[in-house]
Amino acid sequence: MNVVSFDPQAKVNAERKAELLEVLEEMRKQIEAGEIKEFVACSVNHDGDVQIHASVLDLPGGVGLFEIGKIQLIQYGS
Repeated sequence: MNVVSFDPQAKVNAERKAELLEVLEEMRKQIEAGEIKEFVACSVNHDGDVQIHASVLDLPGGVGLFEIGKIQLIQYGS
């Protein structure tokens, strides 16, 4: 007996997870190489709760990184 499961959403979820992990892996490599000194990232969970993840030297630098990221997203993401 062969069981076939067709769940297109599972494939989409797996692909999205792989994309997220690819970004994190690239950042990890750049941190290890000394190319990244500080970062600010924003994430959203399934419930729509937003988190800001930061590793910064000071608060003004963190706010600046966040604002620069926002501007880049608006200018180049559309």
